[in-house]
Amino acid sequence: MKTFSILGLGWLGYPLSKKLESKFNIKCSIRNEQKLNEIKDDIKKEKYEAFILNENNLTNLDKLLDTNYLFINFPPSKSEDYLEFLSKIYNHPKIKYIEKIFFVSSTSVYPNINMNFTEDFIIEDDSKKKIVILAENLVKQKTNYILRLSGLSGYNRMPGKFFSGKILSDSSAIVNFVHKDDVINVVEFFIENEIHDGIFNVCAPIHPTKKELYSLHCRILNLQLPIFENKNNVLNRKISTEKLLETGFRYEYTNPMDFFKN
Repeated sequence: MKTFSILGLGWLGYPLSKKLESKFNIKCSIRNEQKLNEIKDDIKKEKYEAFILNENNLTNLDKLLDTNYLFINFPPSKSEDYLEFLSKIYNHPKIKYIEKIFFVSSTSVYPNINMNFTEDFIIEDDSKKKIVILAENLVKQKTNYILRLSGLSGYNRMPGKFFSGKILSDSSAIVNFVHKDDVINVVEFFIENEIHDGIFNVCAPIHPTKKELYSLHCRILNLQLPIFENKNNVLNRKISTEKLLETGFRYEYTNPMDFFKN
């Protein structure tokens, strides 16, 4: 049985491990001893191999990179020096022997302007570049798939709750979200199929407005609705997922309005 390593066993990494556990030997990294203790019973039950890995403790990196597939999902905010941490991982000699490497990025690389953003959009090379695009540039030569995720949602993650009772002046603006299960489905689809290497936006194809989606979230949670106002010039920043759809992948959840239906 082949091995699948997940660097970053969090809200996305843990269910990914559960989805793949019947097909792979799973290795995973945990940020610290406290986090490891929180899930040690589950890991023992599922017979995972779990190792502590962070920018100050790379002792287990050699074991984690002894794998067929690698999934890297480290939020930049969790590291003191995110780029240096990634550099140490990607400079390890075992990287070049891994069959497929997935790197989780974000659609936040795209600017806040009215546009339908495809992966071909050229992000200007200047001093104001966000750390996510700097990370992409650092890893792209050694990564098979860079997944630019839109806002992760589904299950207990309902962004609309943060706007309960607050004024939304751009309520008619569209939103870009993706269900957690579909991100996992993308990874599984790319493993099972010969997909050409590259950067892929991962975003539900349908884009409801903030008013539609955030009202739904507040109603589900029995919270006060946001106070909606409308601007004349609303920013509609749309993330295209056409490139991913052209591979043959099909979303399980095409519309964020349906993420929470039973």
